[in-house]
Amino acid sequence: SFINAKGHETLFVSKLAKLDGSKATRGGIPLVFPQFGQPNKDMPQHGFLRNNYWQCGEVNDEALEARCDFNLALKDAVNGRGEDSLTTILTIQNRGTNSFDYQTLFHTYFKIERSYSRLDQLTNIETMQKDDPVFVDGEIDCIFTPPNDKPAIDVEVTTGIDSKVSVHATAAVDGEIVPVSAVVWNPYIKKSKQMGDFGNEEYNDMICVEPGILGLGEKLSAGKKVSFIQKITTMETNV
Repeated sequence: SFINAKGHETLFVSKLAKLDGSKATRGGIPLVFPQFGQPNKDMPQHGFLRNNYWQCGEVNDEALEARCDFNLALKDAVNGRGEDSLTTILTIQNRGTNSFDYQTLFHTYFKIERSYSRLDQLTNIETMQKDDPVFVDGEIDCIFTPPNDKPAIDVEVTTGIDSKVSVHATAAVDGEIVPVSAVVWNPYIKKSKQMGDFGNEEYNDMICVEPGILGLGEKLSAGKKVSFIQKITTMETNV
């Protein structure tokens, strides 16, 4: 949960989400690793991070900031909360001797009150998205890939009549910058009715904007460490 100063809940969780561990939670910020989708059929869709129980480590809760470390075999994830922002940091280290392919995302669900290269995964058509806003008037499942001179993601998400958030995401492997893409997803009417853990009308209440490292053949060499950061900041709007 991340509630802004105006009392708006920024993160969406479906009323039908499974919270018993039987499947990934439909909402919040699920972690995707080491694959996006299911190119490897021997592994769960979007990998295994979101389907595991994490152990809570050190906790620090102060007036203006809260921090908690979580640990799962792959090192840690850290969540920080400020007055107007939520920062999530995912650190992944290859402690083995062999390199491996990987993709990783923050699969962030934003709650909605009733210049990138864009790949539409439904049609496999690639177009250029300039500064025009993206509107949802049907099922959308698109990957927005930044140009070479802009490896970070900086987007604004309108979450209500008088509420917006900015999303900033960066990534690096041992200090070397890695390009970050963004996936935008909404199931809309037909697909909503096909999901058992999602209400038929809840497509009106959410949008997924998912920063991710999605380069094909991206490898993490032995001993290398990925630092992947997402910062969500609530914005003032003039209404």
